[in-house]
Amino acid sequence: MPARRRGADSPPATKAPPPQDEDARLWAPNLHSTFSFLAIVRLISALVNIQSDCDEAYNYWEPLHNLLYGHGFQTWEYSPLYALRSYLYLVVHGVLGKVAGNVLFGSSKLAFFFGLRTALGFASALCEAAFYRGVVEAYGPRVGRYTLVLLACNSGMFQASTAFLPSSFVTYLLMLFSGFWMTTQGESFSAPALASGVIAVVCGWPYVGVMCVPFALQSVLAFGVVRPIVTGVLVLGLIVGLEVATNYYFYHAWLLPAINIVLYNVVSAGSELYGVEPWTYYAVNLLLNFNVGLPLAVVSVPIALAHGGLRFVHLTPLYLWLGIMFLQPHKEERFLYPVYPYLCLAAAWTLATFFRVARRVARPVAPVLVTLALTAYVCLSTMRVVSITTQYGAPLKVYQFLHDHIEASTNSSTPIRVCVGKEWHRFPSHFFLPNHARMAFVRSGFRGQLPGHFASTYDVPSHMNDLNLEEVSRYVDMATCDFVVDRDVPASMAHPDEPSLASHPAWTPVYAEPFLLAEASDRVARAFYVPFWTPTKTVFTNYTVYAPAST
Repeated sequence: MPARRRGADSPPATKAPPPQDEDARLWAPNLHSTFSFLAIVRLISALVNIQSDCDEAYNYWEPLHNLLYGHGFQTWEYSPLYALRSYLYLVVHGVLGKVAGNVLFGSSKLAFFFGLRTALGFASALCEAAFYRGVVEAYGPRVGRYTLVLLACNSGMFQASTAFLPSSFVTYLLMLFSGFWMTTQGESFSAPALASGVIAVVCGWPYVGVMCVPFALQSVLAFGVVRPIVTGVLVLGLIVGLEVATNYYFYHAWLLPAINIVLYNVVSAGSELYGVEPWTYYAVNLLLNFNVGLPLAVVSVPIALAHGGLRFVHLTPLYLWLGIMFLQPHKEERFLYPVYPYLCLAAAWTLATFFRVARRVARPVAPVLVTLALTAYVCLSTMRVVSITTQYGAPLKVYQFLHDHIEASTNSSTPIRVCVGKEWHRFPSHFFLPNHARMAFVRSGFRGQLPGHFASTYDVPSHMNDLNLEEVSRYVDMATCDFVVDRDVPASMAHPDEPSLASHPAWTPVYAEPFLLAEASDRVARAFYVPFWTPTKTVFTNYTVYAPAST
Protein backbone atom coordinates (compact mmCIF):
# COMPACT_ATOMS: atom_id res chain seq x y z
CA MET A 1 0.00 0.00 0.00
CA PRO A 2 1.54 3.28 -1.01
CA ALA A 3 2.55 5.57 1.77
CA ARG A 4 0.19 8.49 2.35
CA ARG A 5 1.66 11.95 1.83
CA ARG A 6 1.72 13.66 5.18
CA GLY A 7 -1.09 16.12 5.52
CA ALA A 8 -2.63 15.22 2.17
CA ASP A 9 -6.13 14.80 3.65
CA SER A 10 -5.77 17.63 6.17
CA PRO A 11 -7.73 20.80 5.54
CA PRO A 12 -5.62 23.66 4.22
CA ALA A 13 -4.27 26.07 6.81
CA THR A 14 -6.48 29.11 7.31
CA LYS A 15 -4.79 32.30 6.20
CA ALA A 16 -5.34 35.59 7.95
CA PRO A 17 -7.51 37.78 5.76
CA PRO A 18 -5.91 40.87 4.31
CA PRO A 19 -6.21 43.97 6.52
CA GLN A 20 -8.62 45.59 4.08
CA ASP A 21 -10.96 42.58 4.32
CA GLU A 22 -10.84 42.68 8.12
CA ASP A 23 -11.71 46.39 8.08
CA ALA A 24 -14.60 45.77 5.69
CA ARG A 25 -16.13 43.31 8.16
CA LEU A 26 -15.96 45.75 11.07
CA TRP A 27 -19.25 46.74 12.64
CA ALA A 28 -20.21 50.37 12.07
CA PRO A 29 -23.28 52.01 13.65
CA ASN A 30 -26.13 52.78 11.27
CA LEU A 31 -27.53 56.25 10.64
CA HIS A 32 -30.23 56.00 13.32
CA SER A 33 -27.86 54.81 16.06
CA THR A 34 -25.29 57.42 15.14
CA PHE A 35 -27.84 60.23 15.21
CA SER A 36 -29.21 59.10 18.59
CA PHE A 37 -25.72 59.06 20.10
CA LEU A 38 -24.74 62.45 18.67
CA ALA A 39 -28.10 64.01 19.60
CA ILE A 40 -27.42 63.35 23.29
CA VAL A 41 -24.04 65.06 23.06
CA ARG A 42 -25.50 68.03 21.18
CA LEU A 43 -28.38 68.36 23.65
CA ILE A 44 -25.81 68.86 26.40
CA SER A 45 -24.19 71.56 24.29
CA ALA A 46 -27.55 73.27 23.74
CA LEU A 47 -28.11 73.51 27.48
CA VAL A 48 -24.65 74.54 28.73
CA ASN A 49 -22.72 75.98 25.79
CA ILE A 50 -21.55 79.57 26.12
CA GLN A 51 -21.88 82.35 23.56
CA SER A 52 -18.27 82.83 22.55
CA ASP A 53 -18.87 85.56 19.96
CA CYS A 54 -20.84 88.80 20.29
CA ASP A 55 -21.67 88.49 16.59
CA GLU A 56 -24.07 85.69 17.52
CA ALA A 57 -26.08 87.90 19.87
CA TYR A 58 -26.13 91.15 17.93
CA ASN A 59 -26.27 89.92 14.33
CA TYR A 60 -28.63 86.96 14.77
CA TRP A 61 -30.40 86.62 18.12
CA GLU A 62 -31.23 90.34 18.32
CA PRO A 63 -32.63 90.77 14.77
CA LEU A 64 -34.62 87.57 15.28
CA HIS A 65 -35.94 88.96 18.58
CA ASN A 66 -36.99 92.07 16.68
CA LEU A 67 -38.95 89.97 14.18
CA LEU A 68 -40.70 88.02 16.94
CA TYR A 69 -41.22 90.66 19.65
CA GLY A 70 -40.91 94.01 17.89
CA HIS A 71 -37.68 95.30 19.38
CA GLY A 72 -33.99 94.47 19.40
CA PHE A 73 -30.55 95.78 18.60
CA GLN A 74 -29.68 96.57 14.99
CA THR A 75 -26.12 96.40 13.71
CA TRP A 76 -24.99 98.40 10.68
CA GLU A 77 -25.03 95.18 8.62
CA TYR A 78 -28.86 95.22 8.78
CA SER A 79 -29.16 98.78 7.53
CA PRO A 80 -30.75 98.70 4.04
CA LEU A 81 -27.84 100.91 3.00
CA TYR A 82 -25.47 97.93 3.43
CA ALA A 83 -27.75 94.85 3.74
CA LEU A 84 -25.08 92.26 4.51
CA ARG A 85 -27.39 89.87 6.38
CA SER A 86 -30.07 87.51 5.12
CA TYR A 87 -33.61 87.63 6.50
CA LEU A 88 -34.39 84.24 4.97
CA TYR A 89 -31.80 82.79 7.34
CA LEU A 90 -33.57 84.46 10.28
CA VAL A 91 -37.07 83.40 9.19
CA VAL A 92 -36.09 79.74 8.87
CA HIS A 93 -34.54 79.79 12.34
CA GLY A 94 -37.52 81.65 13.75
CA VAL A 95 -39.90 78.91 12.60
CA LEU A 96 -37.54 76.22 13.85
CA GLY A 97 -37.21 77.89 17.26
CA LYS A 98 -40.96 78.39 17.66
CA VAL A 99 -41.71 74.74 16.99
CA ALA A 100 -38.85 73.34 19.07
CA GLY A 101 -39.36 75.78 21.94
CA ASN A 102 -43.08 75.08 22.28
CA VAL A 103 -42.63 71.32 21.99
CA LEU A 104 -39.66 70.98 24.34
CA PHE A 105 -39.67 73.85 26.85
CA GLY A 106 -42.77 76.04 26.66
CA SER A 107 -43.79 79.39 25.20
CA SER A 108 -41.49 81.82 27.03
CA LYS A 109 -38.62 83.71 25.43
CA LEU A 110 -36.09 81.59 27.29
CA ALA A 111 -37.92 78.49 26.05
CA PHE A 112 -37.52 79.78 22.50
CA PHE A 113 -33.79 80.40 23.04
CA PHE A 114 -33.05 76.94 24.35
CA GLY A 115 -35.55 75.36 21.95
CA LEU A 116 -33.75 76.82 18.95
CA ARG A 117 -30.40 75.78 20.39
CA THR A 118 -31.67 72.24 20.84
CA ALA A 119 -33.02 72.18 17.29
CA LEU A 120 -29.64 73.36 16.01
CA GLY A 121 -27.94 70.63 18.01
CA PHE A 122 -30.23 67.96 16.56
CA ALA A 123 -29.71 69.36 13.05
CA SER A 124 -25.97 69.14 13.59
CA ALA A 125 -26.29 65.57 14.89
CA LEU A 126 -28.25 64.54 11.79
CA CYS A 127 -25.72 66.14 9.44
CA GLU A 128 -22.82 64.62 11.36
CA ALA A 129 -24.46 61.20 11.09
CA ALA A 130 -24.83 61.66 7.32
CA PHE A 131 -21.20 62.76 7.08
CA TYR A 132 -20.10 59.74 9.10
CA ARG A 133 -22.03 57.33 6.87
CA GLY A 134 -20.41 58.93 3.85
CA VAL A 135 -17.00 58.36 5.45
CA VAL A 136 -17.86 54.69 6.00
CA GLU A 137 -18.73 54.34 2.31
CA ALA A 138 -15.66 56.17 1.02
CA TYR A 139 -12.97 55.25 3.55
CA GLY A 140 -14.28 52.13 5.27
CA PRO A 141 -15.79 51.29 8.67
CA ARG A 142 -12.58 51.79 10.64
CA VAL A 143 -12.06 55.36 9.46
CA GLY A 144 -15.79 55.94 9.96
CA ARG A 145 -15.73 54.75 13.57
CA TYR A 146 -12.69 56.86 14.40
CA THR A 147 -14.33 59.87 12.74
CA LEU A 148 -17.46 59.38 14.84
CA VAL A 149 -15.46 59.39 18.09
CA LEU A 150 -13.50 62.46 17.04
CA LEU A 151 -16.66 64.34 16.02
CA ALA A 152 -18.65 63.48 19.13
CA CYS A 153 -15.91 64.46 21.57
CA ASN A 154 -14.41 67.46 19.79
CA SER A 155 -14.55 70.64 21.86
CA GLY A 156 -14.74 72.81 18.75
CA MET A 157 -17.78 70.91 17.49
CA PHE A 158 -19.30 71.19 20.97
CA GLN A 159 -19.25 74.98 20.56
CA ALA A 160 -20.02 75.19 16.85
CA SER A 161 -22.90 72.70 16.77
CA THR A 162 -25.36 74.87 18.74
CA ALA A 163 -24.17 78.36 17.81
CA PHE A 164 -26.69 80.53 15.96
CA LEU A 165 -24.17 81.61 13.33
CA PRO A 166 -23.88 81.25 9.54
CA SER A 167 -20.52 79.54 10.06
CA SER A 168 -22.33 76.82 12.03
CA PHE A 169 -25.14 76.70 9.47
CA VAL A 170 -22.71 76.10 6.60
CA THR A 171 -20.90 73.50 8.70
CA TYR A 172 -24.14 71.49 8.84
CA LEU A 173 -24.68 71.87 5.10
CA LEU A 174 -21.10 71.02 4.19
CA MET A 175 -21.35 67.82 6.22
CA LEU A 176 -24.48 66.95 4.23
CA PHE A 177 -22.72 67.99 1.04
CA SER A 178 -19.72 65.73 1.69
CA GLY A 179 -21.87 62.94 3.11
CA PHE A 180 -23.94 62.77 -0.09
CA TRP A 181 -20.85 63.16 -2.26
CA MET A 182 -18.87 60.41 -0.53
CA THR A 183 -21.84 58.04 -0.56
CA THR A 184 -22.01 58.08 -4.36
CA GLN A 185 -18.34 56.98 -4.57
CA GLY A 186 -18.05 58.92 -7.82
CA GLU A 187 -20.37 56.45 -9.56
CA SER A 188 -23.29 58.82 -9.99
CA PHE A 189 -23.91 62.55 -9.90
CA SER A 190 -25.23 63.71 -6.52
CA ALA A 191 -27.92 66.36 -6.86
CA PRO A 192 -28.45 66.45 -3.04
CA ALA A 193 -24.76 67.29 -2.59
CA LEU A 194 -25.06 70.10 -5.11
CA ALA A 195 -28.21 71.47 -3.44
CA SER A 196 -26.52 71.43 -0.01
CA GLY A 197 -23.56 73.34 -1.39
CA VAL A 198 -25.70 75.95 -3.13
CA ILE A 199 -27.78 76.61 0.01
CA ALA A 200 -24.60 76.94 2.08
CA VAL A 201 -23.18 79.52 -0.34
CA VAL A 202 -26.31 81.60 -1.01
CA CYS A 203 -28.08 81.47 2.37
CA GLY A 204 -25.16 80.93 4.71
CA TRP A 205 -21.68 82.11 3.90
CA PRO A 206 -20.67 82.72 0.27
CA TYR A 207 -16.96 82.13 0.81
CA VAL A 208 -17.46 78.41 1.40
CA GLY A 209 -18.15 78.11 -2.30
CA VAL A 210 -14.43 77.45 -2.68
CA MET A 211 -14.90 74.23 -0.68
CA CYS A 212 -17.39 73.00 -3.27
CA VAL A 213 -15.09 73.55 -6.26
CA PRO A 214 -13.52 70.03 -6.13
CA PHE A 215 -17.01 68.49 -6.26
CA ALA A 216 -17.97 70.68 -9.20
CA LEU A 217 -14.83 69.79 -11.14
CA GLN A 218 -15.15 66.07 -10.38
CA SER A 219 -18.82 66.11 -11.40
CA VAL A 220 -18.14 67.85 -14.71
CA LEU A 221 -15.18 65.58 -15.53
CA ALA A 222 -17.06 62.39 -14.61
CA PHE A 223 -20.59 63.14 -15.85
CA GLY A 224 -20.19 65.86 -18.44
CA VAL A 225 -21.21 69.49 -18.41
CA VAL A 226 -24.93 69.33 -19.09
CA ARG A 227 -26.40 67.56 -16.06
CA PRO A 228 -24.32 69.28 -13.32
CA ILE A 229 -24.75 72.71 -14.89
CA VAL A 230 -28.49 72.37 -15.55
CA THR A 231 -29.12 71.01 -12.04
CA GLY A 232 -26.97 73.74 -10.54
CA VAL A 233 -28.76 76.51 -12.40
CA LEU A 234 -32.18 75.19 -11.36
CA VAL A 235 -31.24 74.89 -7.69
CA LEU A 236 -29.43 78.23 -7.72
CA GLY A 237 -32.40 79.94 -9.33
CA LEU A 238 -34.80 78.56 -6.72
CA ILE A 239 -32.63 79.51 -3.74
CA VAL A 240 -31.73 82.95 -5.09
CA GLY A 241 -35.42 83.58 -5.80
CA LEU A 242 -36.36 82.76 -2.20
CA GLU A 243 -33.50 84.92 -0.89
CA VAL A 244 -34.34 87.93 -3.03
CA ALA A 245 -38.09 87.74 -2.35
CA THR A 246 -37.66 87.36 1.42
CA ASN A 247 -35.12 90.15 1.66
CA TYR A 248 -37.29 92.44 -0.47
CA TYR A 249 -40.13 91.96 2.02
CA PHE A 250 -37.93 93.14 4.90
CA TYR A 251 -35.46 95.55 3.27
CA HIS A 252 -37.91 96.93 0.67
CA ALA A 253 -35.14 96.60 -1.89
CA TRP A 254 -34.10 94.03 -4.47
CA LEU A 255 -30.80 92.69 -3.19
CA LEU A 256 -28.77 89.61 -2.38
CA PRO A 257 -26.82 89.82 0.90
CA ALA A 258 -24.36 87.14 -0.26
CA ILE A 259 -23.11 89.53 -2.96
CA ASN A 260 -23.00 92.51 -0.61
CA ILE A 261 -20.93 90.71 2.00
CA VAL A 262 -18.37 89.58 -0.59
CA LEU A 263 -18.09 93.13 -1.96
CA TYR A 264 -17.58 94.52 1.53
CA ASN A 265 -15.08 91.97 2.85
CA VAL A 266 -13.13 91.16 -0.30
CA VAL A 267 -13.30 94.26 -2.49
CA SER A 268 -13.15 96.90 0.25
CA ALA A 269 -11.24 94.79 2.83
CA GLY A 270 -13.65 96.12 5.46
CA SER A 271 -13.23 93.15 7.78
CA GLU A 272 -9.75 94.36 8.77
CA LEU A 273 -11.40 97.19 10.72
CA TYR A 274 -12.28 94.59 13.35
CA GLY A 275 -8.72 93.49 14.03
CA VAL A 276 -5.95 91.44 12.47
CA GLU A 277 -4.14 88.43 13.87
CA PRO A 278 -0.99 86.46 12.95
CA TRP A 279 -1.26 82.95 11.52
CA THR A 280 -0.43 81.56 14.96
CA TYR A 281 -3.91 82.60 16.14
CA TYR A 282 -5.46 79.79 14.12
CA ALA A 283 -2.67 77.35 14.93
CA VAL A 284 -3.23 77.81 18.67
CA ASN A 285 -7.01 77.62 18.26
CA LEU A 286 -6.79 74.34 16.37
CA LEU A 287 -4.37 72.90 18.90
CA LEU A 288 -6.73 73.77 21.77
CA ASN A 289 -9.76 72.25 20.04
CA PHE A 290 -8.09 69.20 18.47
CA ASN A 291 -5.10 68.52 20.76
CA VAL A 292 -3.56 65.20 19.60
CA GLY A 293 -5.95 65.17 16.65
CA LEU A 294 -4.23 68.16 15.04
CA PRO A 295 -0.86 66.52 14.29
CA LEU A 296 -2.76 63.44 13.10
CA ALA A 297 -4.75 65.61 10.70
CA VAL A 298 -1.55 67.27 9.43
CA VAL A 299 -0.02 63.85 8.72
CA SER A 300 -3.02 63.08 6.50
CA VAL A 301 -1.58 65.34 3.79
CA PRO A 302 1.17 62.94 2.64
CA ILE A 303 -1.21 60.00 3.13
CA ALA A 304 -3.80 61.68 0.90
CA LEU A 305 -1.20 62.50 -1.73
CA ALA A 306 0.12 58.93 -1.67
CA HIS A 307 -3.34 57.36 -2.05
CA GLY A 308 -4.68 59.86 -4.56
CA GLY A 309 -8.08 59.14 -6.05
CA LEU A 310 -11.42 60.24 -4.64
CA ARG A 311 -10.35 59.87 -1.02
CA PHE A 312 -7.83 62.64 -1.61
CA VAL A 313 -10.39 64.72 -3.49
CA HIS A 314 -12.90 64.42 -0.63
CA LEU A 315 -10.38 66.07 1.70
CA THR A 316 -9.38 68.93 -0.61
CA PRO A 317 -12.06 71.26 0.86
CA LEU A 318 -10.08 71.09 4.13
CA TYR A 319 -6.78 72.03 2.54
CA LEU A 320 -8.32 74.79 0.41
CA TRP A 321 -10.14 76.42 3.31
CA LEU A 322 -7.21 76.32 5.73
CA GLY A 323 -4.88 77.70 3.07
CA ILE A 324 -7.18 80.64 2.42
CA MET A 325 -8.09 81.35 6.05
CA PHE A 326 -4.50 81.34 7.31
CA LEU A 327 -3.66 84.03 4.74
CA GLN A 328 -6.49 86.38 5.75
CA PRO A 329 -5.49 89.26 8.09
CA HIS A 330 -8.80 89.24 9.99
CA LYS A 331 -9.25 86.00 11.91
CA GLU A 332 -12.10 84.70 14.06
CA GLU A 333 -12.46 81.29 15.69
CA ARG A 334 -15.83 80.76 14.00
CA PHE A 335 -14.22 81.08 10.56
CA LEU A 336 -12.71 77.62 11.07
CA TYR A 337 -16.01 75.91 11.98
CA PRO A 338 -16.62 74.59 8.43
CA VAL A 339 -13.46 72.46 8.47
CA TYR A 340 -13.87 70.92 11.93
CA PRO A 341 -15.57 67.76 10.52
CA TYR A 342 -12.92 67.45 7.81
CA LEU A 343 -10.15 67.71 10.40
CA CYS A 344 -11.80 64.86 12.29
CA LEU A 345 -11.89 62.80 9.09
CA ALA A 346 -8.25 63.60 8.29
CA ALA A 347 -7.11 62.60 11.79
CA ALA A 348 -9.21 59.41 11.61
CA TRP A 349 -7.67 58.47 8.26
CA THR A 350 -4.18 58.88 9.73
CA LEU A 351 -5.11 56.73 12.73
CA ALA A 352 -6.55 53.99 10.52
CA THR A 353 -3.48 54.05 8.27
CA PHE A 354 -1.20 53.82 11.29
CA PHE A 355 -3.27 50.93 12.63
CA ARG A 356 -2.93 48.95 9.40
CA VAL A 357 0.84 49.54 9.23
CA ALA A 358 1.41 48.80 12.93
CA ARG A 359 -0.69 45.65 12.71
CA ARG A 360 1.71 44.18 10.17
CA VAL A 361 4.73 44.92 12.38
CA ALA A 362 3.36 44.27 15.88
CA ARG A 363 -0.25 43.10 15.71
CA PRO A 364 -1.06 43.12 19.47
CA VAL A 365 0.37 46.62 19.92
CA ALA A 366 -1.61 48.38 17.18
CA PRO A 367 -5.03 48.53 18.90
CA VAL A 368 -3.39 49.56 22.19
CA LEU A 369 -1.65 52.55 20.60
CA VAL A 370 -4.77 53.67 18.76
CA THR A 371 -6.86 53.32 21.92
CA LEU A 372 -4.32 55.40 23.85
CA ALA A 373 -4.43 58.13 21.20
CA LEU A 374 -8.24 58.24 21.20
CA THR A 375 -8.37 58.16 25.00
CA ALA A 376 -5.96 61.10 25.22
CA TYR A 377 -8.06 62.98 22.66
CA VAL A 378 -11.33 62.33 24.50
CA CYS A 379 -9.87 63.31 27.88
CA LEU A 380 -8.26 66.52 26.63
CA SER A 381 -11.39 67.48 24.69
CA THR A 382 -13.58 66.90 27.74
CA MET A 383 -11.22 68.96 29.88
CA ARG A 384 -11.47 71.75 27.31
CA VAL A 385 -15.28 71.70 27.30
CA VAL A 386 -15.44 71.69 31.11
CA SER A 387 -12.99 74.59 31.22
CA ILE A 388 -15.03 76.72 28.81
CA THR A 389 -18.45 76.02 30.32
CA THR A 390 -17.44 76.37 33.98
CA GLN A 391 -15.02 79.28 33.71
CA TYR A 392 -16.94 81.41 31.20
CA GLY A 393 -20.54 80.30 31.79
CA ALA A 394 -21.47 83.10 34.20
CA PRO A 395 -23.17 85.51 31.73
CA LEU A 396 -25.96 83.10 30.76
CA LYS A 397 -26.58 82.19 34.41
CA VAL A 398 -26.61 85.83 35.49
CA TYR A 399 -29.03 86.89 32.76
CA GLN A 400 -31.31 83.94 33.49
CA PHE A 401 -31.44 85.10 37.10
CA LEU A 402 -32.04 88.69 36.00
CA HIS A 403 -34.92 87.61 33.76
CA ASP A 404 -36.66 85.84 36.66
CA HIS A 405 -35.81 88.61 39.14
CA ILE A 406 -37.27 91.37 36.97
CA GLU A 407 -40.43 89.37 36.32
CA ALA A 408 -40.91 88.67 40.03
CA SER A 409 -40.01 92.10 41.42
CA THR A 410 -41.34 94.62 38.89
CA ASN A 411 -44.63 95.58 37.30
CA SER A 412 -44.88 94.45 33.69
CA SER A 413 -46.31 97.86 32.75
CA THR A 414 -43.24 99.69 34.06
CA PRO A 415 -40.28 99.95 31.64
CA ILE A 416 -37.04 98.58 33.07
CA ARG A 417 -33.61 99.62 31.84
CA VAL A 418 -30.73 97.15 32.17
CA CYS A 419 -27.28 98.53 31.37
CA VAL A 420 -23.87 97.19 30.43
CA GLY A 421 -20.53 98.91 29.95
CA LYS A 422 -17.42 96.91 29.20
CA GLU A 423 -19.45 93.69 29.23
CA TRP A 424 -21.55 94.71 26.21
CA HIS A 425 -20.03 91.89 24.16
CA ARG A 426 -21.31 89.20 26.56
CA PHE A 427 -24.97 90.24 26.51
CA PRO A 428 -26.73 87.06 25.25
CA SER A 429 -29.73 88.94 23.73
CA HIS A 430 -33.13 90.28 24.75
CA PHE A 431 -34.39 86.69 24.91
CA PHE A 432 -32.96 86.83 28.44
CA LEU A 433 -34.98 89.89 29.45
CA PRO A 434 -38.76 90.19 30.01
CA ASN A 435 -40.76 92.14 27.43
CA HIS A 436 -40.83 95.30 29.53
CA ALA A 437 -37.04 95.36 29.99
CA ARG A 438 -34.56 96.92 27.57
CA MET A 439 -30.79 96.76 27.39
CA ALA A 440 -28.80 100.00 27.12
CA PHE A 441 -25.12 100.90 26.97
CA VAL A 442 -23.07 103.07 29.30
CA ARG A 443 -19.72 104.31 28.05
CA SER A 444 -16.69 102.11 28.68
CA GLY A 445 -13.18 101.82 27.29
CA PHE A 446 -14.49 100.46 23.99
CA ARG A 447 -14.30 103.02 21.18
CA GLY A 448 -15.85 101.13 18.29
CA GLN A 449 -19.43 101.27 17.06
CA LEU A 450 -22.10 99.67 19.22
CA PRO A 451 -25.45 98.60 17.73
CA GLY A 452 -28.50 100.82 17.75
CA HIS A 453 -32.17 99.86 18.05
CA PHE A 454 -34.43 98.76 15.20
CA ALA A 455 -37.02 101.33 14.13
CA SER A 456 -38.00 99.11 11.22
CA THR A 457 -36.26 96.63 8.97
CA TYR A 458 -36.46 98.90 5.90
CA ASP A 459 -35.73 102.44 7.15
CA VAL A 460 -32.11 103.57 6.85
CA PRO A 461 -31.06 104.34 10.44
CA SER A 462 -29.17 107.51 11.27
CA HIS A 463 -25.92 107.55 13.24
CA MET A 464 -24.68 104.30 11.72
CA ASN A 465 -21.53 103.65 9.70
CA ASP A 466 -19.55 100.80 8.13
CA LEU A 467 -16.17 102.02 9.42
CA ASN A 468 -16.55 100.86 13.04
CA LEU A 469 -16.45 104.48 14.22
CA GLU A 470 -17.83 105.24 17.67
CA GLU A 471 -21.39 106.58 17.80
CA VAL A 472 -21.84 108.48 21.07
CA SER A 473 -25.62 108.51 20.60
CA ARG A 474 -25.63 104.89 21.79
CA TYR A 475 -24.82 105.76 25.42
CA VAL A 476 -27.14 106.47 28.35
CA ASP A 477 -26.44 107.97 31.76
CA MET A 478 -25.84 105.24 34.35
CA ALA A 479 -28.14 107.12 36.74
CA THR A 480 -31.08 106.14 34.50
CA CYS A 481 -30.36 102.40 34.82
CA ASP A 482 -32.47 100.09 36.98
CA PHE A 483 -29.84 97.34 36.83
CA VAL A 484 -26.23 97.17 35.69
CA VAL A 485 -24.45 93.96 34.72
CA ASP A 486 -20.69 94.13 35.16
CA ARG A 487 -17.59 92.01 35.62
CA ASP A 488 -15.67 93.01 38.72
CA VAL A 489 -12.02 93.72 37.93
CA PRO A 490 -9.22 94.63 40.37
CA ALA A 491 -8.35 98.33 40.28
CA SER A 492 -4.87 97.54 38.98
CA MET A 493 -6.37 95.91 35.87
CA ALA A 494 -9.30 98.27 35.31
CA HIS A 495 -9.57 100.72 32.41
CA PRO A 496 -9.74 104.39 33.50
CA ASP A 497 -13.19 104.71 31.90
CA GLU A 498 -14.51 101.58 33.62
CA PRO A 499 -14.79 102.26 37.36
CA SER A 500 -15.68 99.27 39.49
CA LEU A 501 -19.18 99.17 40.94
CA ALA A 502 -18.16 96.71 43.66
CA SER A 503 -17.17 99.52 46.02
CA HIS A 504 -19.44 102.21 44.62
CA PRO A 505 -21.81 103.54 47.30
CA ALA A 506 -24.60 104.18 44.79
CA TRP A 507 -24.81 100.54 43.69
CA THR A 508 -25.38 97.31 45.54
CA PRO A 509 -24.88 93.73 44.28
CA VAL A 510 -28.04 91.68 43.74
CA TYR A 511 -26.60 88.46 42.34
CA ALA A 512 -23.22 87.18 41.19
CA GLU A 513 -21.62 84.18 39.50
CA PRO A 514 -17.90 83.34 39.39
CA PHE A 515 -16.09 84.28 36.18
CA LEU A 516 -12.49 83.51 35.30
CA LEU A 517 -10.01 86.36 35.65
CA ALA A 518 -7.91 85.26 32.70
CA GLU A 519 -5.19 87.87 33.19
CA ALA A 520 -4.30 86.43 36.61
CA SER A 521 -4.65 82.72 35.73
CA ASP A 522 -2.25 80.15 34.34
CA ARG A 523 -2.69 79.70 30.57
CA VAL A 524 -2.71 75.91 30.57
CA ALA A 525 -4.96 75.70 33.63
CA ARG A 526 -7.55 77.98 32.08
CA ALA A 527 -7.41 76.14 28.74
CA PHE A 528 -7.92 72.61 30.14
CA TYR A 529 -9.71 71.81 33.37
CA VAL A 530 -7.55 69.39 35.34
CA PRO A 531 -9.28 68.27 38.57
CA PHE A 532 -7.53 69.43 41.74
CA TRP A 533 -4.80 71.26 39.78
CA THR A 534 -6.72 73.87 37.77
CA PRO A 535 -8.45 75.39 40.84
CA THR A 536 -5.02 76.11 42.35
CA LYS A 537 -3.82 77.91 39.21
CA THR A 538 -6.86 79.99 38.30
CA VAL A 539 -8.32 83.17 39.78
CA PHE A 540 -12.00 84.08 39.63
CA THR A 541 -13.87 87.33 39.94
CA ASN A 542 -17.60 88.06 40.14
CA TYR A 543 -19.98 88.57 37.24
CA THR A 544 -22.53 90.70 39.03
CA VAL A 545 -25.97 92.24 38.73
CA TYR A 546 -26.11 95.61 40.48
CA ALA A 547 -29.12 97.68 41.49
CA PRO A 548 -29.24 101.25 42.85
CA ALA A 549 -28.43 101.20 46.57
CA SER A 550 -31.60 103.13 47.38
CA THR A 551 -33.71 100.18 46.21
